[in-house]
Amino acid sequence: MSEFGGCGFVVTGYSTSRAREAVVCKGRDIGKVGMGKMKEKRHHVFVYGTLKRGFPNHHLLREANYEGTFRTDEKFPLVIGGEFFSPYLLHRPGEGSQVKGEVFRVDDHMLSRMDDLERVGVNYTRKVVKVHNGEVATEVYAYLKCNYTEELLKAEHLDEYLDRRYVPRHLRPKAEIANRMELAAARS
Repeated sequence: MSEFGGCGFVVTGYSTSRAREAVVCKGRDIGKVGMGKMKEKRHHVFVYGTLKRGFPNHHLLREANYEGTFRTDEKFPLVIGGEFFSPYLLHRPGEGSQVKGEVFRVDDHMLSRMDDLERVGVNYTRKVVKVHNGEVATEVYAYLKCNYTEELLKAEHLDEYLDRRYVPRHLRPKAEIANRMELAAARS
């Protein structure tokens, strides 16, 4: 316990990102205060579509650290598909192009929000891929689509996503979102 003016601080519990401590004065617990952000694990994530700077879902990465523009070491098919013009990086290593995207350093909370957006386990899988920028080569997370149709595989393969036709979820018809949620639940 550290002492400060007859009061001490005792760490009493942890949550995922914050510790709580009891304030103890003269042997009596007089309450709890936040210690602030605990040291969270940082992750590097490669984004190639709507999470890039200037695109509709980048708001999820507002507080992330931009690390630069990178390309995948391996080739992957990057395609645009569906009625909402979504970008997909298909899990077909060796096919397509070395894809250009951006790398961000994110905390656990941001990574969780990205997993939710990408519907990891239903829509995408988060995998480690190797990327480089001419000076630095590193391993990062990327969201790859493992369950795709032959139609998506036949779509034009891109090396960089620049399309602006994507329709964000909040602008999609409500019935469509409900149908997709039911389909996702049935697959689980």
